[in-house]
Amino acid sequence: MKQWIMLLLVVTFFQGSQPYTGNPRYDFPERIVKKNGTGFGYLTGNMNDLCVSGYYRESNIYEDSVMGPADPVKVTLKNQMQVDARELILKEAKKYRILLINEAHHRPEHRLFTKSLLKDLHKIGYNVFMAEGIKLKNGIADIGYPISSDGVFINEPVYGSLIRYAKRIGYDVNAYEYDSGKKNWDDSIKLDKYGSIKYINYEPRDSIVLLFDEKGLKQTILTSVRERAQAANILEVIKRHPASRFVIHVGYGHLYESGPMMATQLKELLQGEEMLTIDQTAVTDRVRVIDTVTSHIIRRYFPFILKDNNSKRTVNLERSVDYLIFNKEVTDSLHRPKYLFEDVEPRTTYYPSTDNLKDCPCLFSAYYQNELEAAQQQAIAVDIVNIKDAHIPAPMLLYKGRYIIVRKNKEGIYNNFKLTVK
Repeated sequence: MKQWIMLLLVVTFFQGSQPYTGNPRYDFPERIVKKNGTGFGYLTGNMNDLCVSGYYRESNIYEDSVMGPADPVKVTLKNQMQVDARELILKEAKKYRILLINEAHHRPEHRLFTKSLLKDLHKIGYNVFMAEGIKLKNGIADIGYPISSDGVFINEPVYGSLIRYAKRIGYDVNAYEYDSGKKNWDDSIKLDKYGSIKYINYEPRDSIVLLFDEKGLKQTILTSVRERAQAANILEVIKRHPASRFVIHVGYGHLYESGPMMATQLKELLQGEEMLTIDQTAVTDRVRVIDTVTSHIIRRYFPFILKDNNSKRTVNLERSVDYLIFNKEVTDSLHRPKYLFEDVEPRTTYYPSTDNLKDCPCLFSAYYQNELEAAQQQAIAVDIVNIKDAHIPAPMLLYKGRYIIVRKNKEGIYNNFKLTVK
């Protein structure tokens, strides 16, 4: 098996007068944290920016500080069954025109789960894909792939692969985020020593307040301006595709069907049309799930939805969604999150050569050759790995294609080599 994998890899070293440096968002973790500064108000930035650079485990360290310690979820398996989330969603999706599924912005496993649904959803008529991470003004339709300026979150390699995959299998990829066109969010208003922030957008007038105390984030206050604008933008996409079905990949609570949230606004614009809403963010692997009968921790070997055998109702923990996913536990394999190996697109492991590990720690970023040559520093990597110790290397996980690998050491010295995965 190992010999077969090696036959798939063709490595070509080349020296240019000016090596590619790749996307400047990708950096060593300590530099990312230093750039964001200190104070609780910066923790969300650290969490998301570390995720964008492929530091998924490091990013999760900030969750308790930002969100508070996770209370255990108490349920019982007596008279309840764990239903495979993917199978149930695909079955239920046949009844609807619009499917909304959410993500935590620092959890690529949610993007991979959405990605795992797309091909089968396409077979039953879903052919328009929208994502919160894409800016309203973007060039994806023109060039066929995302670049850095199309949105901050999509710089994360798994998010980039989600968009490429959706487009490749036949989805019309769209944005729906609102854009006043006049002024970006102003985050300069700091409210207290804990880093509480008031974000303001002036046209249209809108604001979001994040209130922190010594324990972390304690309250989020927002208006419905953004939610209404997002819903209106989605409606415009729907009007342009009257015969289509729609997959809408959102962040956190924007899919809640109550309060000021986007899904509520959209349902009103659609005159009460029912939509399928799926929450991935409530029960991540950091949340313990305890059986109230046995007091045992319920192990989660696959993403499931809990369904009562008698009433046939599903557990949603009082969230205003149709289905709540109990996420699979996250484990590691070969020093990488195991969920990366479970991508619906097959990946090949590639270990950088010994010569490229001599002055590690080193950051290796793999870009599709055509994308890096065209987009330069705006290119989005297919995978990123920080190899801290030459004696304990972690593999890159790559799809079929032609790549340029950008290698950077702690001194900021770059070199490149080409790689073909057949």
